[in-house]
Amino acid sequence: MLKKEQVIIHIGLHKTGTTTIQQFMSDNRAKLIDVDYVCHIGNGDYREDGNSYFLLKQENWYDENRSYKLDIALLIANIKNSKKNRVMLSTEGLSWCSDKEQLQTLKNELLLVSDNILILVYVRSPVSLAVSNFSEGLKYPNSVSILTDYDHACLSVESLKSEISYEHYTFKNILNWQEVFSHSLLVREFNVNSFYKNNLLADILNILDLNGDSQLLKSALLYQRQNESFNMLQVYYLVAVHRLSNKLPDTHRVKSLLFELIKHKLHWLKSDKKFHFDKINAELFTAKIKDDVLIANDKLGIDNINLSYKVIEKSPLSVQDYFKLSGIFLIHLSLLGIYIITKIYKKLRLR
Repeated sequence: MLKKEQVIIHIGLHKTGTTTIQQFMSDNRAKLIDVDYVCHIGNGDYREDGNSYFLLKQENWYDENRSYKLDIALLIANIKNSKKNRVMLSTEGLSWCSDKEQLQTLKNELLLVSDNILILVYVRSPVSLAVSNFSEGLKYPNSVSILTDYDHACLSVESLKSEISYEHYTFKNILNWQEVFSHSLLVREFNVNSFYKNNLLADILNILDLNGDSQLLKSALLYQRQNESFNMLQVYYLVAVHRLSNKLPDTHRVKSLLFELIKHKLHWLKSDKKFHFDKINAELFTAKIKDDVLIANDKLGIDNINLSYKVIEKSPLSVQDYFKLSGIFLIHLSLLGIYIITKIYKKLRLR
């Protein structure tokens, strides 16, 4: 078998646009010219969402060091079965593959199929990552949330520290990739100002030398995925719902009902006011992980991933904002009332 011209492996760190990258590459797979985006499961079927996390061996989700086991044989099979000279695959699960011995085995196997290996990873600043995680906790109230409280408008430092630390930021794991793959590892900052044309997908195409395709580049710039971050009004509203539901009996079921109703109308709370870190807590949070981040910056050769952040002053809610919040509350209260009345009516009919 002739060696591949290049193999690109994208390590999808948490909250760095991994799903957006996977879905775009999968949707545009036929337009990628000389690059094949591979995502085939064991029986050969192509996974349409582009997520290759099935490359992790299912029977070994975690070991004692919180490290996934990688199915190297299936990964190599995906590459070998491709008919194109350049091959790319992507999965968030790779960020938890940190065993040096296994990574060395992976490198040895990759070198058998290509002399040109690129390991791509985007990393996000701690403050930006924390805000994103907070929003995710609000989106999925019944999951094992990273939050122990919902104090607005700042994040709880202590509840976040155990989750967003040296390990969860995954610098620890990426350092092992860097030791094994050395100069084959490309680390990029997850920041719109650092992206090619200020767009993550355009940045991917630029790295793959596909930015010369005007139609593909246009598709990247126009690509939208329904995974928008919350503005300040939406955060205020969701936090209020959390606080209310936590005071009610049978909280889990109540939350499920409330959020099922809310998610369909939440987009009505439009605002250009962004949710952000409280300045004091941001400084406390970054102080706790400062040494780890600086060490990782140095080892990974990242000059622009630092602990600085823009201090955004809190924008007070206007009268119009309060009207918006009150209006959406009345709508959701009405929907809840209709649901309860309908349920009571059905029970009465059964009798």
